[in-house]
Amino acid sequence: MTIGIVGSEAAKFTPITESRARESIREMIKNADKVISGKCHLGGIDIWAIEEAIKMNKEWQEYPPKRLRWDGGYRERNLQIAMEADTVVCITVEELPSSYTGMRFEKCYHCPAYEIKHVKSGGCWTLKQARKLKKSTILVVIK
Repeated sequence: MTIGIVGSEAAKFTPITESRARESIREMIKNADKVISGKCHLGGIDIWAIEEAIKMNKEWQEYPPKRLRWDGGYRERNLQIAMEADTVVCITVEELPSSYTGMRFEKCYHCPAYEIKHVKSGGCWTLKQARKLKKSTILVVIK
């Protein structure tokens, strides 16, 4: 089974929520044959997923965006992950740390209103694409 792990950048985590995210990653990939992720230049879930896969001796593959922009970069990279993975997991946080200086949104506009409240994550867009492809998806919200 190939599992795609996507989610929020490093700045959206505190040391405590990073530790919880890494624990979730290990749990999600323990039965996987291969782990894929997007090699986000901002760190976070993409990088931690591969680090944990290496520690667990899992086969892994990174798909960095060809350009640091939506069209011709992140969009195509995210679609590649959604297409290749059997299951796509998005790991994000319930709320942003006070130290976060990036853009803030009231909610994740990629997700339906009934899903658990969490910060906006591009990984949720990837989950939506995986659902369209009839893939298994999991949203993990770290508190």
